[in-house]
Amino acid sequence: MRLVAGARDSRPSPAVAVSLDEVEPPGNDPASIERLLLLLLPRVRAWTFRLVGPRGDFEDVVQEALTELATALPRFEGRSRLTTFAHRVVLRAACRAWGRKQRRAEVSLELVPAAGPEGDPEARATGREALRRLYRALERLPEKRRVAFVLCAVEGLLPHEAAEIEGTSAEAMRSRLMHARQELASLLRDDPYLGPLADREAR
Repeated sequence: MRLVAGARDSRPSPAVAVSLDEVEPPGNDPASIERLLLLLLPRVRAWTFRLVGPRGDFEDVVQEALTELATALPRFEGRSRLTTFAHRVVLRAACRAWGRKQRRAEVSLELVPAAGPEGDPEARATGREALRRLYRALERLPEKRRVAFVLCAVEGLLPHEAAEIEGTSAEAMRSRLMHARQELASLLRDDPYLGPLADREAR
């Protein structure tokens, strides 16, 4: 179940996806690192948005993730997929952002997937408010459970895929996801925008 679209829902072309899966480690070559950062940028933006939600400092978090990724890429040895390696780096940057006070921001309508007829401003406004409320509820979860929910319920990863990114076992990820869904169901049960979602997560 995908709950949130990525920032501008940037999806790489199939050709880019293949090149990322088959990429050679860049070593310390600045040109190779820069090329990989450009290829990864749409994914980094999407991952960051799904992890931190509608924040006033979203662009700052993206830049922090890219800076950390540029530093980490010389250590990439190809033992895992590049996307898994990069996703783990972005996750670390997002976790640091969660620990900081944030500026509240209006969510750009282009970041909110349409919940009704295309171009329906009322549906987009409802989606924007629901998105804000979801991420405010996620802020109340312990970090590990929040990560599990975002990676599995928002990103749509399977527990074993999320576990590889987080560096834990699939069993631990399933347990965290279960507890996260229970907590969110309790937090959102009476919410006028997200009550139906709470009912589904409680099942």
